[in-house]
Amino acid sequence: MLIPVLIWYAIFCYVPMYGVVMAFQDFTMSKGFFHSPFVGLKHFEALFAEEDFWRAFWNTIIIALYRLVTAFPIPIMIALLLNEVRHLKFRKSVQTIIYLPHFISWVIVASIFITFFNPESGLIAAIFKDNAQDILTNPELFRHVLISTDLWKEAGFGTVIYIAAMAGISSEQYEAATIDGAGRWALVRHVTLPGISGVILIMFILTIGKILGWGFDQVYNFYNPLVYSTGDILDTYIFRTALSDSKFSFAAAAGILKSLICVVLLVGANRMAKAMGREGIY
Repeated sequence: MLIPVLIWYAIFCYVPMYGVVMAFQDFTMSKGFFHSPFVGLKHFEALFAEEDFWRAFWNTIIIALYRLVTAFPIPIMIALLLNEVRHLKFRKSVQTIIYLPHFISWVIVASIFITFFNPESGLIAAIFKDNAQDILTNPELFRHVLISTDLWKEAGFGTVIYIAAMAGISSEQYEAATIDGAGRWALVRHVTLPGISGVILIMFILTIGKILGWGFDQVYNFYNPLVYSTGDILDTYIFRTALSDSKFSFAAAAGILKSLICVVLLVGANRMAKAMGREGIY
């Protein structure tokens, strides 16, 4: 059963890794990987001196931290609330409604919100009339747009793992706590949360590992040159550098650096978990 998955990863994830050699070459399409001249760390040195790279780097860190303090805990809160709903049909209906946005692509979501916030013909314009602002071109508000749309789309679906973990908690623990006089909030605090703490920790470690590569589809469909100062992240910077400016080697160097940082963060979060006496992901 694992063979198709292993083949897929080998073809699409491991075989293309030879392309990282571009970061150490003056790569051109005509010469290819085998004949482009090697230049060592030239592109990394240029990258560290590039102002746009550092702008994208710090934007990525700031947006990732915003997401970490919102997009990570809110699905847990929603899952805890849903777990307390005793009316089964109502709970399933709510779950279905909040799951649905996840299956809408960011292209469609961006189109909906861009139309909605259009200062000339959107709903905001109809409500505020002459005072309507185009928040999608406002650098100060753009990050808030990213966080709010990300929560609307993904928070509901993010509850799936936590609800499944809660289903695995023994009912005997709840019965014993109830006999001891625990109310609903005490059950949540002393039974439910400890019961899913391992899952929460694993999800946190995985989130830390992908924190710098989180949100390309969303940002790419929402942003524009007017919000580069606060909205341009590493992935969009790499994409624009490679395809628009045709600086393939430079973009490859930025991609390698981003991946190295993600690995360091992942290993660090895992070791921190083990230092706290918990099980990590490896």
